[in-house]
Amino acid sequence: MSGRTQLRRALPAALLPLSLVLAACGSSVGGAEEAEGDDLKIGFIVPATGLASATGLAMQAGFELAVERINADGGVNGQDVTYEIQDDAGDPATTSQIARRYSQDNAVDMLFGTITGDTAAAVQPIADEAGMPFATAILGDPPVCSPYAWPFGESSRQLLAIQVANLMEDYGPRIAFVGSDYNFPRDYAEAAKELIEANGGELIAEEYSPLGTTDFESTIGRLSAAQPDAILAMVVGSDAVTFTLQGAQFGLLTPEMGYEGAPLDSDYFGAVSAVTTGREHVVRWADGLEDEDSQAFVEDYVEETGLQVPVSEVAANAYYAMLFIAGAINDSGAGTREEINEALAGFSFDSPLGEGTRFVDTEGGGHLFQADMLTATVTEDGYAVAEDHGVVDDVTVSCQ
Repeated sequence: MSGRTQLRRALPAALLPLSLVLAACGSSVGGAEEAEGDDLKIGFIVPATGLASATGLAMQAGFELAVERINADGGVNGQDVTYEIQDDAGDPATTSQIARRYSQDNAVDMLFGTITGDTAAAVQPIADEAGMPFATAILGDPPVCSPYAWPFGESSRQLLAIQVANLMEDYGPRIAFVGSDYNFPRDYAEAAKELIEANGGELIAEEYSPLGTTDFESTIGRLSAAQPDAILAMVVGSDAVTFTLQGAQFGLLTPEMGYEGAPLDSDYFGAVSAVTTGREHVVRWADGLEDEDSQAFVEDYVEETGLQVPVSEVAANAYYAMLFIAGAINDSGAGTREEINEALAGFSFDSPLGEGTRFVDTEGGGHLFQADMLTATVTEDGYAVAEDHGVVDDVTVSCQ
């Protein structure tokens, strides 16, 4: 594939049905013959439609920009990286079908993608069965502890250690939690409760709403009645916007009320910045990071997508994940799935995410990505880095 992929402003309209290849480079998919040489082909899974599509498309853009850069710099093992992209619409059953198809194609070396925890959980056993590395760019603990799971996003406790400390110091010890009703927000709340109590605070309320909720008035009423000092939110997708705007409308999210979590992510900035500007948000990367390589990525991303809003952190996670993967393979000369898996385990990489970023083993037999964590301030224009916390250790990842 030459030149930039056609991902720009019309990206959602350009996507094809699930049964078709959405975007592909290199050889066709579905054959049983082993690919020749030590090339790298990736099966990429994205929720290009559905509630998580905005974040999914941002991840796709970051991934594709990285592949362009890698190939322009000589590729992997002297050959271009190739890939195929398919839409799972955020549906675990569909995700499983796509992952199974990729895993049975001997030309595909590894899997990358998905957004929600339940779709990642659907992929991992298939990757394990195939002995196939599976990389994600999303925040949160991997749903399954696996030697083939490579989560490039920050873990729950890497985020929460700073989120909890900031909220309690700035607003007070009484924290309420609100989340979308699926496994990841509930796991996040459990980890939050442990850290809040360890710091002398109290999780005084928990509220969950189904994905697609359009009326949060009753939830907001119960949260207000609990009289929290701060709200920790893991409401995702379009619901994050709805909850935030209604929270302000019904008097919950006042300037005196602490507010942190997923709704402050850059994916929702354009819709909620009137409520979130001036607040602090814990991230692994922000587009206001004053690093030459990071700023070059931001410029390329804006040119590629035509978007002027702050760049999604998931896009950056995917971008630097691919640079890490390519560096690991080039450093080792890996060619097979198992060799690639071994190469990822032993590699370290300098990037805007930190010096010597690398994976360490967790207690459950999985991996944790060690990179810097930041506190950023939401401004009218985006995210300004306020503090670099360095690496936040977490070897208690709550995968099974």
